Amino acid sequence: MSLKLLANWKLHGSKSFYQNWFAAFNQSYRGSNHDSLGIAPPSIYISDIARYSSNPGIAIGSQNIDQFSSGARTGEIASRMVKDAGGLFSITGHSERRMFFNELDGDIAAKLDLASAASLIPILCVGESSEERDQNKTEKVLEMQVSNVLRACSTLHSLTIAYEPVWAIGSGMIPEPEEINSIHEMIKDVVQSRFSNIDLHAVIYGGSVNLENSKSIFKEKEIDGALIGGASLNGEEFASIANIFNDLKGL
Repeated sequence: MSLKLLANWKLHGSKSFYQNWFAAFNQSYRGSNHDSLGIAPPSIYISDIARYSSNPGIAIGSQNIDQFSSGARTGEIASRMVKDAGGLFSITGHSERRMFFNELDGDIAAKLDLASAASLIPILCVGESSEERDQNKTEKVLEMQVSNVLRACSTLHSLTIAYEPVWAIGSGMIPEPEEINSIHEMIKDVVQSRFSNIDLHAVIYGGSVNLENSKSIFKEKEIDGALIGGASLNGEEFASIANIFNDLKGL
């Protein structure tokens, strides 16, 4: 399974929310293949939604996992718990986790290894700040993030990377699609040239993706998909973005 369009619901949702979401999505989605679609709800809903969404079969996963498999870690969720609840993937290293929870590259590497060991699809997020962008350090920062994390991994064998510029998340601003394409090409080159033991499934873009800009983003060759935040909270809009992606690239 190679996930290409992921909905990150962050700290949003309820039982009535996801039931209404799926009703709106199913009414608007024109495709027949759901294998590349995923939703990361708050972890408390993973099990419920995994059962609820068995048809149409959208993958359900976690927004985060702990860097340890068990122990005195009050409030955390382990990779095997996600798998046991019906989850199929886990996002790791999201910029909000780095900023608000002080996650470091070593922590993220441990999470990727644990996700892989639990047979979850690991999704690694990387991205530069506005200050780093203004200083023309985007490529250097991303190269360091990718290399530092992957060098610290010991058992990871496959991966999807989400490029999410920190300054674009929730801001309504995005880089030019051509710039995103170039960055994705660089990320692929770093992984493929330095970490040949890791199968890079896709590099997807995250940061203020919506119905209005998705077509211009998906037209670019090296952009394999998207990690969608705010726009994914509306089932109809997420379906419409998936329809556009399907028309341009095929799910």
